[in-house]
Amino acid sequence: MSEFSYRYELRRGEEVIATGHLNRERPLQVGDRLVIAGRPSIVRTIDPLLGERERRLVVQLWREDITA
Repeated sequence: MSEFSYRYELRRGEEVIATGHLNRERPLQVGDRLVIAGRPSIVRTIDPLLGERERRLVVQLWREDITA
C-alpha cells in the first residue's frame, strides 16, 4: 500500500498558525476531519505541488476551536 504525503497549512481564518508535513495510509478528501498539532480541524483544499510528490493541504480549525 502506498503512502499519501501532504504539506499542510493549519489556519485560523486567513491566519496560518502551523505548517508541517503529514503522511497518511489513505488519501484525504475535502471535508475530512482530523487533528493537527493537537487541534481539531477540517480539510478545506488539496492541491498538487508542481514537481513534488506531496500535495498542498489547507486545513481550517473547527469553528468551536477558533477561540481556544
